[in-house]
Amino acid sequence: MRRHTAGICSGWTPHWADTRSVAASLTRHGDRETLYAFIRNGMGDETGEVANLNYWAYWLGIDQLPRTDDTFMIDRSDTTWDGLALLRKLADRLAPDLGCVDLNAHTVWALLASRRGLLTADPHLNRLLADQVTVLLDGDAISAQTRREMESVHYGLSLHT
Repeated sequence: MRRHTAGICSGWTPHWADTRSVAASLTRHGDRETLYAFIRNGMGDETGEVANLNYWAYWLGIDQLPRTDDTFMIDRSDTTWDGLALLRKLADRLAPDLGCVDLNAHTVWALLASRRGLLTADPHLNRLLADQVTVLLDGDAISAQTRREMESVHYGLSLHT
């Protein structure tokens, strides 16, 4: 498994989804550093961020188009999926006891940054997110990078709740 993560490079590669999956799996075995490196490097540019959001939309069933390979993940023009539906699905994944909470939180942050109008769409969801973000910020389960991102999300939510 570790050979997929040995050279985590910047942005998307044909092995991006495999590397992401291995990094996420290793968190269940106590290795959070590989996931942090993937967030920093594998999603460290616009292409990596687009790939992550498209991956989540597809994996959670929001993007229901059939896909023949993983290149759909980097197609910026192929983000026709519903951002609010994705945010609702991700909201349940901000629990501090989840091994991949940093990945989930980063994805919420990136989604809100890429789809600016989402915080005005559902006040109930905003309250739920605000509660979950507060729990994350009050604990010690997240990385320093995730903490900065969640502080940004918290500020944005405070303007819309």
